Amino acid sequence: MFWNFNTFSASRGIQIRWSPELVRVMLLLILFCPFLHSKEISEIIIKGNINVKDKTILKQLKSKEEHLYSEENLKVDISNIMELGYFDDVSIEVDTGTWKITYTVAERPLIKKIELKGRKRIGKGSILGEISNKKNEHFDKSKLELDKTKIIGLYTDKGYAYAKVECEPIINEKENEAELIFFITEGKRVIVDRVSAEGTKAYKSKKILGLMSTKRKKIFKKSILEEDINKITDFYKTRGFEGVEISIPTINYSEDKSLVYVTLTISEGPKYRFGRISFGGNTIYSEPELRKEITIKPRKLYNQENLDESKQAIIDIYTDKGYLRAEINEVLERYPETGVIDIKFDIVENNIVYVDRIYIDGNIATKEFVIRREVLLKEDEPFSGKKLRRSLEKIYNLGFLDDVNVSMQEIGLIDRIDVLIVVAEGKPGMLSAGAGYSSVDGIVGTLQVSHMNLFGRAQRLNLLWEFGERRQNYQIGWTDPWFMQKPVSFGVSIYDLLRTREYSYSGIYVPNAYDEQRQGFDLRAGPRWTEYLSLLFTYSYEKYTVVRRDLDPIIFSSELREKGLSSSFTGQVIYDTRDYIFDASRGTKDSFALQIAGGPFGGDTNFYKPVARTSWFFPTFWKFVFSANANLGYVEGFWGYNLQPYDKFSVGGADTVRGYQYSELGPAEGGGRLMFVGNLEYKFPIVTEKKRTILQGAIFYDFGGSWNSFGDFKPTIGASDDWTSYYKWDNLMKSGFGFGIRFTTPAFP
Repeated sequence: MFWNFNTFSASRGIQIRWSPELVRVMLLLILFCPFLHSKEISEIIIKGNINVKDKTILKQLKSKEEHLYSEENLKVDISNIMELGYFDDVSIEVDTGTWKITYTVAERPLIKKIELKGRKRIGKGSILGEISNKKNEHFDKSKLELDKTKIIGLYTDKGYAYAKVECEPIINEKENEAELIFFITEGKRVIVDRVSAEGTKAYKSKKILGLMSTKRKKIFKKSILEEDINKITDFYKTRGFEGVEISIPTINYSEDKSLVYVTLTISEGPKYRFGRISFGGNTIYSEPELRKEITIKPRKLYNQENLDESKQAIIDIYTDKGYLRAEINEVLERYPETGVIDIKFDIVENNIVYVDRIYIDGNIATKEFVIRREVLLKEDEPFSGKKLRRSLEKIYNLGFLDDVNVSMQEIGLIDRIDVLIVVAEGKPGMLSAGAGYSSVDGIVGTLQVSHMNLFGRAQRLNLLWEFGERRQNYQIGWTDPWFMQKPVSFGVSIYDLLRTREYSYSGIYVPNAYDEQRQGFDLRAGPRWTEYLSLLFTYSYEKYTVVRRDLDPIIFSSELREKGLSSSFTGQVIYDTRDYIFDASRGTKDSFALQIAGGPFGGDTNFYKPVARTSWFFPTFWKFVFSANANLGYVEGFWGYNLQPYDKFSVGGADTVRGYQYSELGPAEGGGRLMFVGNLEYKFPIVTEKKRTILQGAIFYDFGGSWNSFGDFKPTIGASDDWTSYYKWDNLMKSGFGFGIRFTTPAFP
């Protein structure tokens, strides 16, 4: 068989010379064409839906009109439709003659009303918020019993131990609507009349009962009693009593069911100390390496909490090397006669597990690559628990996510696993506000609005307004932490700062000496070298203007420049291991910066200014965090430049040593060449929302000062008579302590 073509010029096209063989081929194709397209879906029909629109169902279908029919797609269609939660059943009918597909759904009734009869002691909103069936949602009969249990649970937690709930759904089949009526019998609130503990030997019963929240004259709650039993068990198990047992408490009620009597029976068992600690099955880590990780030690009192921590520490170091399936089993050998308990950690290391695929879910406005680039785990590389933990911290540090959850997905291979990271987006807009009052500055405050996820790319826009009788500051800034999709930050800021400065000379203090205005911009760029180490380079250009107010005109003209330009370049090295950069609970941040103004960069100012900063964060109990901060800086002019007050360090005020006036702690002529400021702070959340701290309290202790030279510096805190009587700087550091509140809230989507 052959096709015979005669080719002509491009302008005349191609002419086909028909042969018998070609005719036969064309006829076969024409006859066979209908069979080639015989399984193309001609139409999709939706039946049975009343309140749910067709397009809502069609969006869930993988099968599409004018696409080829597939039974696998039908299975997916059924699953997707049922996942909507609107239907009890889905059936599919396929016409193989026309390839028309009909989906028939059994739609659940739409809840139009929920009524609570007999409710008095608990708010309607509390109950409606707890149950799964909601108004204007589809009625799920399978969850009705769970809803009744949830309502009873609310009453039980309030002390109504005999509350009963029934429900009668009324279905309007014509409109396919439902009305739910919950009949509530609240009963009497039960009060604790007596609590006793039997079997205590090592501790007085009064000590044990003091651990409990279930007390006389308190409302009786079974959930609280269960927590109390766990508290007592933990108390014993962290003090040597490994085998302590607390039997089911005896609960008796008064005749009218209003009072309850609770009796606990405790079997303390022997008191143990840790004996021999050994390991078995370990080949990846040596015994000395494992011993470094555990907190339990021979001859120390048995402590279940320390044993659990030690086991988890061993698990962590194995997962850090990819041994995700490692099994750690502690075997306890008890010797009651000597009060010793030997511990052996039996380790089944299993094989290294590799990451097969990493999936990101839950992101709506945020581009997937924004989250994926923060993940340190890589596909086809060994799993690492350490990298995963740090990845979650980095994702949280984006600043606009309410929650981040991770799960391991089995894929049927013993040496591979999928990682699913699910995020919950919050409001990327942040509003921060602060206000205060001082006798010198009057009302002062700060209002800051930030958008942390511009265009869904994690770019940040920041608007700042600082206000007060002596200070007005307007600033707008933009930052891209991954400029050009590289681990390089780039940003720009524009600002306009106006403030009234004080000045002292010859024992004369002038509070409103002159007004200083600075207008300019910053350009910032810096690469991240490693996970914790980064560089930042900043170029600043600004115009400054000084206007005399109450300062003597001769002093003003001789000591201050009325206007000029400043051009500077700053290089900074930053080492940051904080867990959460916006509200750290552990880690450190250390930086060293060197600013050079003038010289090769031009302008009217010529100086260099090195500044070192360090911050340390330590978690304590609950959510309390202790932090220690220190700042040390020095500035010196060159090429004969006479440093101006605004070139020097100003210590005192809200940003340095709180409790003092701005620039109060330093030489009288306005600022110092040398600066040191220290800060100790104990912070704690007051109001939180979705893991974010909205309102935070802080107890602080600040100390520091500024000096003209290193020779003037005195590393002691105190005050001379001159300072106390005349506020004449005595080169001694000053300190202040107090309590402050910070307010930060998501502001807009």
